[in-house]
Amino acid sequence: TLGGSSSIATAVNSSGMVVGASTTVSGDQHAFVWVEKAGMADIGTLAAGITSSYATGVSDKGLVIGFSSKTLNFETQTRGFAWARGRGMVDIGTFGGDTYPNAVNTKGVVVGTSYTFGNASSRPFAWTRNGGIVDLGSFGGQFGEALAVNDNGMIVGYSYTAGNVSYPRPFAWTEATGMVDLGVLGSGNGAYAVALNNKNVVVGYSATVGNEVLRAFKWTAAGGLVDLGTLGGNDSYATGVNDDGVIVGNNYTADGQGLQGFVLSPAIGMMTALTGPTYSQLGKITATGTV
Repeated sequence: TLGGSSSIATAVNSSGMVVGASTTVSGDQHAFVWVEKAGMADIGTLAAGITSSYATGVSDKGLVIGFSSKTLNFETQTRGFAWARGRGMVDIGTFGGDTYPNAVNTKGVVVGTSYTFGNASSRPFAWTRNGGIVDLGSFGGQFGEALAVNDNGMIVGYSYTAGNVSYPRPFAWTEATGMVDLGVLGSGNGAYAVALNNKNVVVGYSATVGNEVLRAFKWTAAGGLVDLGTLGGNDSYATGVNDDGVIVGNNYTADGQGLQGFVLSPAIGMMTALTGPTYSQLGKITATGTV
């Protein structure tokens, strides 16, 4: 830890740099970087008066992202940051309210969500050191979020639709196409795109009938949205995909009591439950296939 009683690791890059957050001796929470030779180092917070920070991701080139918060008049204000060794921590900007970075690629493109003034609505954003924060667009609703970005610059996430009844729609964004609706499965109302690989294969989950019954999906420009099925339960969620096309995620067990992690590989062509305990949960898969 950084002197406090607890710490959490949230991400690791291909060089073995780990990032996360730890409590300090004073009880504040600070973002950290950890490398095997030097151990844990406090990377601080944003401007004076901001007491806490939390790292959410790190690129293979060592660019750390996260958010830093302060409480003023009983109201918490949160700003996103990017940190690099030798360059320190910079505020990545805002659309008027709180900002939360979710992912960063090897080229230093940071994506996430930023709220408008008063946190009345949110928009997915992309940020670079030279270009600043950019609004990726909307499907007309109040809220949207970018969840992942690959090294080609494709960004995925979700944006809500317009109208009295608003639903999340999965999107893929590129500089050439702008925000593209990836659709939903069956007669479902909403879906989320949560991860992608460097071959522009997108995974996530979609409702299939109204707002009921969720299914993991895979999307490609050539094949569109494909239902990945389940392991016997009602719902499944895809959470990660690597460049070999191996997809991981979670499936509600047939008894409805918990989640079971799954792996789906092109070689197998079907979901396979992970061995081990009855209940498990997966979040990501690395380039080498570690989950």
